[in-house]
Amino acid sequence: MSASVIPTALEPREVFWRDNQPWLLSCGYQLRPRFQPDWIPSWITNPNSKKSLLDTEDYIRRAHTPVMDAIRLTDKKGVMMKKVKKQDNKWDTELAIAQYVSSPELLSHPDNHCVPIYEVLDIPSDNDHVIIVMPLLYPFHLTRFDTIGECLDFFHQIFKGLQFLHHHHIAHRDCTENNVMMDPTEMYPEGFHPVEYQSNRDLTGRAYQKYTRTERPPKYYWIDFGLSVRFDKSDKFPQAITLRGGDKSAPEFRDLANVYTKRDPFPTDIYYLGNLIRMFFTEGHPLIIYGFKPGLHFMKPLVAAMVQENMSKRPTIDQCVTHLEEIIRSQSACTLRSQVWHSNDDVFEYLIRFFPHWARRLKFMITRTPPVPSWNRRPRSTRKET
Repeated sequence: MSASVIPTALEPREVFWRDNQPWLLSCGYQLRPRFQPDWIPSWITNPNSKKSLLDTEDYIRRAHTPVMDAIRLTDKKGVMMKKVKKQDNKWDTELAIAQYVSSPELLSHPDNHCVPIYEVLDIPSDNDHVIIVMPLLYPFHLTRFDTIGECLDFFHQIFKGLQFLHHHHIAHRDCTENNVMMDPTEMYPEGFHPVEYQSNRDLTGRAYQKYTRTERPPKYYWIDFGLSVRFDKSDKFPQAITLRGGDKSAPEFRDLANVYTKRDPFPTDIYYLGNLIRMFFTEGHPLIIYGFKPGLHFMKPLVAAMVQENMSKRPTIDQCVTHLEEIIRSQSACTLRSQVWHSNDDVFEYLIRFFPHWARRLKFMITRTPPVPSWNRRPRSTRKET
């Protein structure tokens, strides 16, 4: 690209963060060089650099306007910030729901898989919005699943997380693949880039994955309560206007004339969850690389029930959790430790992972490392590993 056509100014959606960088710094948060008030693009200050523009850290932009990454100066940890509406005196807004599930009495609940809120910052120049500060997380699917047990651990955590929300009368309404993240801090001890996740922090190489999910089990989180709705516990027949989130394939959305009619939103959450597993694990999707994983055929009956056309026939989240736990208990240790195939793997890709996988597998068998990494409710199996 000619230097004359390379953009050297921030995009309009980025200006807010640049303008508020000094204030954020006073709050203890450092933004990347691109968002410093005196930023001059590195490809201007160093025009002879042979580095590709896409490998230049201060060229990287975020696709989503209201979010920004930062470094917390007290401990040098990465965080994510989101600008949200304040809307005082309302208890069912994004801010209110996010604060509710991060309240002290709920934050310690073992089934709470909602992204925690570290801090809420009042913006000096904006009385209508605040900034919520959260941990820096990582898309669940960008790191390969090594074993069947790791997949089942993922399913169990996100099922329990949605069950936690439903038990507290909250319908997520956008519980789709973009809103499931994981904390891979121990898997990637050297960190990763907050936008180009598979690169290291300074974009000089790939992020170094030192451990698998079995070795350092990540916690999975539901994020983004922008479409969520919270009902009063006395409401026996919850109804809300159906809003279309990231997944627009739910049968109840097909008739556009009925999209904004009021209906029970909880069965749609079940569809979203089932369709997530269908696209990324049991069947795949043309737009998703490595979506189909053949070894998870035993999940298909549960997924089929969750994505039924008739929303009134879909199981509740409690029934889904019960069914999933029965599936996990029915698998042998050998199956749970089995290597995960991806539909697009060729023989070479399979073989280069085969021997490291078996080395880890033998180590886990000797050390009795649980095959479903973080599922500590499972009774000890009497099956022998083969």
